[in-house]
Amino acid sequence: MNLIFNAEALRPPITGVGNYSFYLLEQYLKRDCFDEIECFTGTHWQSGHEQLGATKAMKARGGHNSHSAWEKLVGDIRLAVGYIPGTKVLYDSIMDRRFERHANSVPDAIYHETNYILKPYAGPSVTTVHDLSHIRYPDCHSPNVIDWLGKNLAATLDRADRIITVSNLIREELLENYRVEEDKVITIYEGVDDAYKPRAGYDLERVLTPLGLREKQYVLLTATLEPRKGIDVLLDAWSLLPLSLRKAFPLVITGSSGWRNSGLVDRIEAFIKEGTVHHLGYVQADLLPYLFSGASVFSYPSVYEGFGLPVLDAMRSGVPVICRAGTSMAEFAEGACVLCDTGDSEELASHLQRLMESQEERDVWAEQGRVQAEKFSWKRCADETLAVYRAIA
Repeated sequence: MNLIFNAEALRPPITGVGNYSFYLLEQYLKRDCFDEIECFTGTHWQSGHEQLGATKAMKARGGHNSHSAWEKLVGDIRLAVGYIPGTKVLYDSIMDRRFERHANSVPDAIYHETNYILKPYAGPSVTTVHDLSHIRYPDCHSPNVIDWLGKNLAATLDRADRIITVSNLIREELLENYRVEEDKVITIYEGVDDAYKPRAGYDLERVLTPLGLREKQYVLLTATLEPRKGIDVLLDAWSLLPLSLRKAFPLVITGSSGWRNSGLVDRIEAFIKEGTVHHLGYVQADLLPYLFSGASVFSYPSVYEGFGLPVLDAMRSGVPVICRAGTSMAEFAEGACVLCDTGDSEELASHLQRLMESQEERDVWAEQGRVQAEKFSWKRCADETLAVYRAIA
């Protein structure tokens, strides 16, 4: 059996869908379970091994592409078509034809679309729907994303032989909002990288010291700076905490820049001047496990996620987590996280202060989270996804 794998999400910066794609591809190549894996980058084709190697090299460079003339030209074109009326449709059509010609020439293949919308292909196909935030929170997306999903998702769901969702919450929303046969939709939880684990001493010091951080002396948030992540609520809660506590446990914010965030950036800058917030921006992938395990508390106030991988990463790292009730994070945590029932800044501030002031309580939640996180792995995710492929092969 061969696999056709859309690797467009592996362009930098790699976020949720990109991590999902990376870890699945890595698992498949480790176990040599396909005759060939053909990866579409968005502009050209390469083998699974070539794609994984390129992605690992990009991660080692801090999440940036190499500076070859070809990659720069492609990147400039991709940016341009997003702003010139009519060009995006033409560009997508050209790339779809390039995909279709090669994909249909691969014998005995399954096509896995890791990023929602199926491309033209005549054989059996699987798509992963990560969330329905374009329906639940349309104001948290750019208009072109809402338009793209609105025009294409229903047809993709009808055409796909199987649909993977990354939580039961998203599966239920999908069945409520679209006319889809229930037995086509399968929930497969994401996994956690083995690099996320409890660490201490020099192992942490060598990474944290250059960043101006001390082990177990900061609160961490890793999220794209955009409205859906609830960062405004966290900043409101942060302002309610005693100044002495904020200075003793500064808030560290990492993640890509996102969009519609000028107000957030201004507020973060004010806290930076106060000396109670560190804004690190996009952090190199190999440093993140150290940043997680060095935190005293991980606060993830996102109002909506398909899965919420950073929460699982923090749990596996032995760090107590605060997140929202009624979310996919609460679903897979199964009581091993501190939950905010209302989403109010006052409630979040209360939880933060209690954990920041009590080492004993932090230890209890950290251990509960670590034990629960051991149930999840990318190996299990890959095994269950392979079973889906085999069912339709």
